[in-house]
Amino acid sequence: MNPYDFVRIDWATGIARRPASLHHRFSGASGRFEGTITTLMPLFIPDRRNLAPKRFVTNAQGQPIIPGSSLKGLVRGLVETIGPGCWWLFDGTYERGAADYRDKLPQEFQQCPRDGHLCVACRMFGLIRGGTLLLGHVGFEDAICEKPVAHDPIYTPILDAPKPHHTAWYLDSAGRQVAGRKFYFHSSEIRTSREIRRSRRGVELNQHITPIGPDSVFTFSGWFDNLAQDELALLLYALMLEPGMRHKIGYAKPAGLGSIEVRLTRLEFVDYGQRYATPDRGWTVYAGDELEHFMADQVAPHIASQSITLQDLRRIWAWPPAQDVRYGYPTRDWFNQHPRAPISATKDAPRQ
Repeated sequence: MNPYDFVRIDWATGIARRPASLHHRFSGASGRFEGTITTLMPLFIPDRRNLAPKRFVTNAQGQPIIPGSSLKGLVRGLVETIGPGCWWLFDGTYERGAADYRDKLPQEFQQCPRDGHLCVACRMFGLIRGGTLLLGHVGFEDAICEKPVAHDPIYTPILDAPKPHHTAWYLDSAGRQVAGRKFYFHSSEIRTSREIRRSRRGVELNQHITPIGPDSVFTFSGWFDNLAQDELALLLYALMLEPGMRHKIGYAKPAGLGSIEVRLTRLEFVDYGQRYATPDRGWTVYAGDELEHFMADQVAPHIASQSITLQDLRRIWAWPPAQDVRYGYPTRDWFNQHPRAPISATKDAPRQ
């Protein structure tokens, strides 16, 4: 099985755009959330310093962290996919122009045109475009791991750049539109190499890294303000998903790394109009069983949804992963012999 597949988008539904809520007028849900992230497979978030082997990024206290920006990117990507929202990072040209998909993404799903007419992702997470700067309504602090589980350094397999010129995978069967948004499957094992592999010019093609092991626990927190009810429900679903699904984050996802379990442990709401009028200062707190019941109500519409988008996401991010599937990219010989085979045909292909 190929390490990734595409989550389809129902292009016909379009995008529900509307003005972003203002920051100085409190008209929606505001508050904070706290939770834990438990590693299910080795996880690696690279330190940008030139170390050998490469190390996990840490804070000033030497604790491994998942930067808040990485968490925000993970959740925003889910909101854009499920919402649906615009494809904010889609520029249409790849591999130095070898793949030009500018006319393959429906116009409705192009970047939001202006700050007064935004998709759900841009309303919630903000945008920077030209002279337009819009502050988002959702933010994350760094997730911190106080007691990481040690893992031996590994050599990754070659993790090459995407190859969108392979239109049999990246476009739909008719070749008219992009196939969807790329997500990586979970795996019950990781793929490694025995050593650094180099090109004929001496360039390193894979990486020597030190991940942290499974069962490492991070704690994280975040905030939200002025979210409409549908935005709040989508945020909570993107954070929690549903039974039988898990998130994937970090480096070397094609090699099986990065599977995590996210749990919310505390959810707080504040009514700013009541901060000085009630003994609780306008705060409502959910934890334990109350939080579970509240969350179940909030995410129920998404769990009940049978959209093609959520059907595909449930299949790709299913946990535990299937045990009888070989995981990895097909060999180059297979590609040469099957240049037009769909991605579904890789199940029994020989692996690199």
